[in-house]
Amino acid sequence: MSLPTEFDDLQKKKAELENELQSLTEKEKTLNEDLKTLEVKVAIKELEAKANMKREAVEKLESKKSDLEKDLRKPETAKIVEEQKPEEMDETQEMDETQEMEKAEEKQEKDLMVTVAPYENQEHEQPQKQPKKEDKRKHRFF
Repeated sequence: MSLPTEFDDLQKKKAELENELQSLTEKEKTLNEDLKTLEVKVAIKELEAKANMKREAVEKLESKKSDLEKDLRKPETAKIVEEQKPEEMDETQEMDETQEMEKAEEKQEKDLMVTVAPYENQEHEQPQKQPKKEDKRKHRFF
């Protein structure tokens, strides 16, 4: 090969490599930008998933709260036997038994009469206690 031909070939090779390097640099830059965009998108997806889970949990709690508030407003809690699970049925039965016991106790309290009569020494004791309180008040100032 002659020198000018070899020089031309080297110049062409150099130009090709410079073009390839520039192309690869641009591709690298584009890929880095794409990576950043994708990382942000993945982070957004994860945050959306977490937000949806929290939203569902909050909705369940709000629903439970509103149900309990409705139950509070009712004069007597309604019995829902068909929709309850076996564990809930046991709890409902225990609550019913407790309510029945409370009603029975209230009935007994109504039937029970208490008479209060003044005690003879009670009148004498009260005036003695009052001066002691006054004495204590006097001593606080000194």
